[in-house]
Amino acid sequence: MKEYICYCDEVTREDILEAIAQGARTLRDVKRMTGAMTHCDCKNKNPKGT
Repeated sequence: MKEYICYCDEVTREDILEAIAQGARTLRDVKRMTGAMTHCDCKNKNPKGT
């Protein structure tokens, strides 16, 4: 089962860890490398509604 961190862009925990392994050092790096947090619709896509 995938553990989504960013439901809007379907970025998983593994995606973030891979970005860090490839050199991401800041949140900006992680966002750039994974595409996380680029389409904010979490309220509708997150199963918890948040």
